[in-house]
Amino acid sequence: MKEFTFDLLFQLLPTVLLILGALVLPIVYTRVIRRVLDSLNGHLTQWLYILFDSYVQPTALILRSLLLYLAFAVVPFTFNDAAYSTILRLLFDLAFTFLIGLGAWRSAPICRLLLRSAQNKLDLNTNNTMGRFFENIFRAMVGVFTGIALLDRLGVPVAGLLTGAGVAGLAISLAAQSTLSNLIAGITLVLEHPFGIGDYVILGSSEGTVEDISFRSTRIRTTDNVAVTIENSKVCSEYIQNCNQRSSRLWQFTLGLTYSTSREQLTQLCHDLSEMLKAQPTVRPETVTVTVDKFNDYSIDILVRLYMTTLPYGDFLQEKSRLNLEIMQMVSQSGCDFAFPTTTLDMPEQK
Repeated sequence: MKEFTFDLLFQLLPTVLLILGALVLPIVYTRVIRRVLDSLNGHLTQWLYILFDSYVQPTALILRSLLLYLAFAVVPFTFNDAAYSTILRLLFDLAFTFLIGLGAWRSAPICRLLLRSAQNKLDLNTNNTMGRFFENIFRAMVGVFTGIALLDRLGVPVAGLLTGAGVAGLAISLAAQSTLSNLIAGITLVLEHPFGIGDYVILGSSEGTVEDISFRSTRIRTTDNVAVTIENSKVCSEYIQNCNQRSSRLWQFTLGLTYSTSREQLTQLCHDLSEMLKAQPTVRPETVTVTVDKFNDYSIDILVRLYMTTLPYGDFLQEKSRLNLEIMQMVSQSGCDFAFPTTTLDMPEQK
């Protein structure tokens, strides 16, 4: 009996050692590789560092899977036959394929580096959607190819499934043309990059700050804090005005003065108003124009046209308010009056 127990323990010794190795060695491997990568961080290119770092955990799990496979393969039991070995090998192959795909999935941030190296007006600091967009596409492709590899290893006829998926995809595309057009339009917006997240845009009758650009739609936040979601196909069909890409804002308005204003007063007011606006730090002085525009029904209209360098909409409104108050004070000091609609009635004398 003792000899039988001793022989059994001796036969189980390789399995026990392999299981212990499966528990300990991956941990040691991970720590060693992490230290090596940290020491090489300044010497490796960034994309290589991301690739190696993405596969640290998956390769440690592959090592664990290999040791467990060997441990169960050498178990001295009667059921350790050809069918058992086939199932064990299949499980290891599935785990190996999945972990290779997991490493590729974790390396998706490489897409951001490729976009940054393009140097084609790709501002990844403000347009995070672009990075997420291509990372999602990359991960979707990794998931599809990994799934195909797993199904093929399980003996599923992948070719027939792909043929059926193609036919089903054609039927779905015919039934969901609107969704596909929005997807294509979303890809176009990301590639052409007419605006990014945080930009103030005018899209047809809607305007506001861009909050998100997804596969299907674009969401903007209007000035009255309303979130408006617009389908990407409609965004591409509209004239897109990106207010953040301009260097100045146009400000044009009309001052209506009473007809009692003399020519000298008009000339002096136009001169003083022009000089005051040109002296403002937020105004481009070469763009200031102050002219007597036309004779309205109840007022003499002075047209004021200029460009301001204040780009944020809220700051622009504050600057306009400040300048309007100064203009109001200047008109008052010049002895002029603002006109407003009036009606004069001549009553005939009664005989």
